[in-house]
Amino acid sequence: MSTFEPLCHRLDGGLLSHAGTTLQDVVEQLSDVLHRAVAVTAVDRDVPVTSDHGSAQLRPTFDAGDAAHISDGTTVDIHHGPDLVGRLWIASTGRVTWTHAQYEAIDSAVALAARIIGERSPRMPSDRETVMASLLSENEGDRRAAYAAAVSKRWLQRGEGTVVRALMIDTAAGAVERVAFGRALATLRPVPLWLVADLRGVLYVVGPRVDAATDRALADEGARRGIRILGIGTATPLRTADDLRAAADQAAAAAELSASFEEFQPSVDIADLGGWTLLSAVTRDPAWLRVISPAAEALVSHGDQTQRRTIETLLDVGGQVSAACELLFLHRTTLYYRLEKMPEVVRDAMADGMKRSTLHLALKLVRLWESTGRI
Repeated sequence: MSTFEPLCHRLDGGLLSHAGTTLQDVVEQLSDVLHRAVAVTAVDRDVPVTSDHGSAQLRPTFDAGDAAHISDGTTVDIHHGPDLVGRLWIASTGRVTWTHAQYEAIDSAVALAARIIGERSPRMPSDRETVMASLLSENEGDRRAAYAAAVSKRWLQRGEGTVVRALMIDTAAGAVERVAFGRALATLRPVPLWLVADLRGVLYVVGPRVDAATDRALADEGARRGIRILGIGTATPLRTADDLRAAADQAAAAAELSASFEEFQPSVDIADLGGWTLLSAVTRDPAWLRVISPAAEALVSHGDQTQRRTIETLLDVGGQVSAACELLFLHRTTLYYRLEKMPEVVRDAMADGMKRSTLHLALKLVRLWESTGRI
């Protein structure tokens, strides 16, 4: 039996959130990376979870004995905190030399398996990786305990000294690939970032405040691994916050806007989004546009792109004709002519303060809906 030396010591997978990922997903994805049969056994279960690749050979082998005693394979112990909760088995003959990418995939698969198998454990280990991975636990008590522990150990600071980053990842990347990427950020220099959760296509990492170059480095590292980062959002928790849930939600909202608009690439902080944050919270059906702003509905449904761009640009510059003409490359006379030819409902809105403000926001809302495929 070959021995995978670097991973045979205790690996604390912790409470790494990974909504929707199962042990079957883990073994299948790892099998795809290694091109070998893979299986996981839990110490409290008799039936192993095996990959489809090589499953015909695996199942009779497991029927004959425990994975820890099977020859022709690499066995890795899976620990949740101090407890042995399972074993990962990889088909191999003789001593195997793994590539760096394969090593990371195995390491991440062990972390995911530890989370899945050990999630029933009432104990929370105190090592840094596990504490960080509990910061967005579904259990409020665990979230608060983890945050308090991270602050007391000076891994994080309350308030502005801590930043939550949400990385929206292309769905083509599997859970093992995403987690391998997230865990690698702990080696980022000069400041490491710690993986907190992998939820619904978003990786959450946490660390101190860093400069914009870090976000560009994240995108570059993702590209090097073949992982496409669609957008990055950041948020800072309130100093009085008991956990990081609210900051994570805000970072995710910012990441969605970063992914939707080029002007917010490669990253944007929730504090810099202003009215866009309000618009992103609007969940009404686009059919409500007529109710929100009849003028916007007229421009979107019955007007043309020239009319819509003219009005939106004029509103963007606060009604300053000279600034609008410069952006639109128009003479004042042409701009006034366009305004006179606008639908009556639009001219009425431009003459009324509240309607004008609503029209402006509604046009931005339409841009958001268009970018996210809602219309």
